Amino acid sequence: MGRGLRWAATTVVLLGLLILAGCATRLPPTEPLAPDEHEEAEALFAGFVARPTPAAIDADLRLNWDFLGSRGGVAAVLQLQRPALLRFAANDPLGRALVLAVSDGASFTLVDNRQGRVYQGSTDSKFWHSYVPESVAAADVFVLLGAMAPEGTRRVAESGRDKEGTGFWYVLDTSNGSTRHLLLDRRSGTMRRHLLVDDGEPVLDIVYSGATGADSTGYQWPRELRVTGSAITGTLSVHLDTVFSDQPLPAATFRLTLPPHFTVERVE
Repeated sequence: MGRGLRWAATTVVLLGLLILAGCATRLPPTEPLAPDEHEEAEALFAGFVARPTPAAIDADLRLNWDFLGSRGGVAAVLQLQRPALLRFAANDPLGRALVLAVSDGASFTLVDNRQGRVYQGSTDSKFWHSYVPESVAAADVFVLLGAMAPEGTRRVAESGRDKEGTGFWYVLDTSNGSTRHLLLDRRSGTMRRHLLVDDGEPVLDIVYSGATGADSTGYQWPRELRVTGSAITGTLSVHLDTVFSDQPLPAATFRLTLPPHFTVERVE
């Protein structure tokens, strides 16, 4: 893979939750629920799953990373829409798109304006999964960013209390065989932490803080996400600067008109 392709792919999957052989993360310690806490925990989770959530987001954000051998940050514009539509632009300091990518959840197109090249492929391809673990489905990006209940949740396999006693942990079985560990705040009912676990190993560990949102729905998006785990060689931080809207977006948002003079490469 050429240097330009590697840089472009790395930039876009910073949001798609970059997969590189990373450092191990331990599962957090939990304590059993007291007899009088079971009903509270069940009601908290039921309210969390039932709360209204938006269908889309249009936002400016800042990505900062501290990976093995790489540290930096980039401003970006992000549009996401359920179930798995994505448009992402990493910009230079003047607001010009360096890298622009769209995906419908099944395929992706990535335009590297610096190199004059376009890369296209499937999200089932070896190329895609060399960066993004198979356990992270395209539809996961939206719910992970929004600290929402995961798609494909079957049931709560077990629950417990965090050591501080301020939140409840829930272990969820999912349709793809992985498990999700969610920490909900006992007072606010919002998600404070989300772990994606495969074979007992936390692939992703996301810690949420702060809140921001658009006036259109009143939904409170996490302002800051801190991402670690075995899929990350360090730490990725996502800071939502401005949420412009979380109403459905025009279909044209997720289509690109390719520059005619750019070289198009199909990646497998």
